[in-house]
Amino acid sequence: MSGATSRYASRMEARVGEEPYDLVVVGGGSAGSACAAEAVKLGHERTLVVNDGELGGLCILCGCMPTKTLLHPADLLHELRAARAFGIDVELRGVDMAALQERRRKLVARFQRGKVTAMGSGGYEILDARARFVAEDAVEALLRDGTTRRIRARAFLVSTGSKQYVPETEGVADSPFWTSDDALLADEIPSSIVVLGSGAIGLEFASYFAALGSRVTQLVRTRVLHRGDDEEFSTAYENALRHVGVDVRTHAALRSVAHGPDGFDVVFEQDGSTETLRAERLLVATGRVPALDHLDLERAGVHLHGARPVLDDTLRCSNPRIFFAGDATGERLILHTGNAEGRHVARNLRRLFAGEELVPWRERVPISAIFTHPPYAECGLTEHHARLEGLDVVSAKKEWATQGRGIVMGQEPGATFVKLVAERPSSRLVGCQILGPRADDLVHVVSTAMSLGGTARDLVGMPWYHPTLSEAFIELARELARACERSERRAR
Repeated sequence: MSGATSRYASRMEARVGEEPYDLVVVGGGSAGSACAAEAVKLGHERTLVVNDGELGGLCILCGCMPTKTLLHPADLLHELRAARAFGIDVELRGVDMAALQERRRKLVARFQRGKVTAMGSGGYEILDARARFVAEDAVEALLRDGTTRRIRARAFLVSTGSKQYVPETEGVADSPFWTSDDALLADEIPSSIVVLGSGAIGLEFASYFAALGSRVTQLVRTRVLHRGDDEEFSTAYENALRHVGVDVRTHAALRSVAHGPDGFDVVFEQDGSTETLRAERLLVATGRVPALDHLDLERAGVHLHGARPVLDDTLRCSNPRIFFAGDATGERLILHTGNAEGRHVARNLRRLFAGEELVPWRERVPISAIFTHPPYAECGLTEHHARLEGLDVVSAKKEWATQGRGIVMGQEPGATFVKLVAERPSSRLVGCQILGPRADDLVHVVSTAMSLGGTARDLVGMPWYHPTLSEAFIELARELARACERSERRAR
């Protein structure tokens, strides 16, 4: 039994046999703990979280927080290498990987302590055990001492997170490739590394190892940031990655992988020709799938489509008492989304128990960020996808190299930008995309406005401090407001 959970297990001895619970949450990560805490607040005091192993969830233990702990010094390295352009002569003597890893371990322990403390005061019970379904209304919990307990509940939430997806390409599974977990723990800088995949994980680790000095090649099946007809995103981001040392190979189809004494031979096809890359390390970052192994979902009547559960618009599966949230859904593997899903399930419990119609789940303003150098962030819809949804939209775009603070920060022409999308003629904000400095923070300016139903005209009326990056939004908002006014005049 892990130290993080043992302190709570003893209090389960007397109560775990009392049946049924209002809610049993399988998986104690962010989505599960958010659901349990919300359920207790709403009066469902008989709530139990069954968690297998360490408490904290992927985000704290091997995801968001530890990766950002490493990406921050990587950002410093990128900045230091560019310092000469600002009149600063810096000599880089190397990177102390042991110190980087020790700092990561300390901060993960700190974040985990905070999480465990919060869960301990959440008002729900926690059991350190592995759960599997044995009926439509029951799970069996395997405790650390080898004993089992049958636990019934009126409702269940499955929030067991996700696991690495490994492609079936020849030689991959049999090779000693790295997953993101392995890359996170790396205590030596590989001389060269091939990264498979163009999602957030692959992009961030490519940027990280490039900062450390590795020769990085990233193989991408289509384009980075593939957004349909919005090729400007892909082109700009790929150029930004190349600028910091990542050799991005687009439209690259992986054919085989072989490993020997000299490292990896990665064979891929691009533009009709076959090429072989040799590298010391191979990072497989081709996505993640729900971690549903050992749950015996079929015994609970849960239908799957491939690796994903089949869910309705309330996050409920084919068994009407079982819900999914977080990475276990297979959709939007993002912490704040998982938390919101978990809380939504908890709010639907009273309706479920009363036999009432459940409220559908809807993410009002989807937000995403990729913490590369430079970072990329977006909220709402791109211009392309807004039009696919039948919206009449107008957009405005500005390069950071033409914006006051961006000029001061040395942004290069054609490299980074911010784009705002609004619906005509109301000027209602529907989306924003940012590639450039502090994009991960700046995106919240627009997401906040969108969540309140804001328009470009509202942004024009807001105060904007000078000189800041955020005042770029007023320039874009003015352009959008004028375009919407012209549309209104034509419609009269």
